[in-house]
Amino acid sequence: MTETRFNEDVLPLYADMFRVAVALLGNREEAKDVVQNAMVKLWTIKDKLDEVRSLKAYCYGMVRNACLSRIAQARATEPVDGLMIVADGSTPHRIVEAQDSLRILKQAIETMPPEQSEVMKLSAYAGMSNPEIAELTGLSETNVRAILSRGRKKLKLLFSKI
Repeated sequence: MTETRFNEDVLPLYADMFRVAVALLGNREEAKDVVQNAMVKLWTIKDKLDEVRSLKAYCYGMVRNACLSRIAQARATEPVDGLMIVADGSTPHRIVEAQDSLRILKQAIETMPPEQSEVMKLSAYAGMSNPEIAELTGLSETNVRAILSRGRKKLKLLFSKI
């Protein structure tokens, strides 16, 4: 892969790779580090990238694996910085309620099985579509839909009890 082709094909994936990293790590600074390291690795192996069948999936997979390694090392994730409560005319009481709901939601997602937790985070936090999640995780789109459906049902049940 030439430098020009790398700039045309790989660099535009940076923003999506960053979204994936933020969704999985829950920390924007760590996500920047992971994506930057991935870009350096991709640049280092750019001559071999022509052999890759799906460059997008390969890049996402590289970021995903790096994130999972960091999570395994840390043994815990931090709250996702990207999720904020908008206080447009809300009372302090409603803001606190919304923050509590968000905290409970994050905790509930963390208690799900790892595969379901990852799919839920990619959908909710990173805003990825089902086909994008399927490509990143290696699951079929049908499995992604089923996992999201089951996960949402669990969350709905949880919130109905509260």
